[in-house]
Amino acid sequence: MQIILRRIVVVAVAMITLLTVSCGNTGRTIKVKDFESRLWSASEDFYYDNSDTLSRRDISLVVRYDKGYVADSVAMTILTVSPDSLVFEEPFTLHIPRLGDLRPEEQSFVYRSNVLLARSGRYLFRLTPLAPVEGIESIGIIVGEKQ
Repeated sequence: MQIILRRIVVVAVAMITLLTVSCGNTGRTIKVKDFESRLWSASEDFYYDNSDTLSRRDISLVVRYDKGYVADSVAMTILTVSPDSLVFEEPFTLHIPRLGDLRPEEQSFVYRSNVLLARSGRYLFRLTPLAPVEGIESIGIIVGEKQ
């Protein structure tokens, strides 16, 4: 009787562990900044604390906008500073589709795919528009495990 009870406990613990591992961590970090004036005009800093130096990641930008957005695209720069102070800056253009209705829309755009963040520590991502953009309610960054 004790052997059967032990086996049931072992199976129950194994199932709980499996559920915790598979459902507990999505492997995704999302950071977003909101703009009260619906105008994105200044640099926005996003920090990502990296402890996994072996996994590949996808990095995307997320934009929430409303009918006030009338541009064809948003020219910007993305500056990345690694934990060991290496700096990389490059131009990037978001091609955001216009809205057909009155409700706000949220879109995500792939920035980098299959990235290895090789240093442990805090990464800085600075998003800077080259000109003020009306109709942008929020901007953010998503760092997630490679899908």
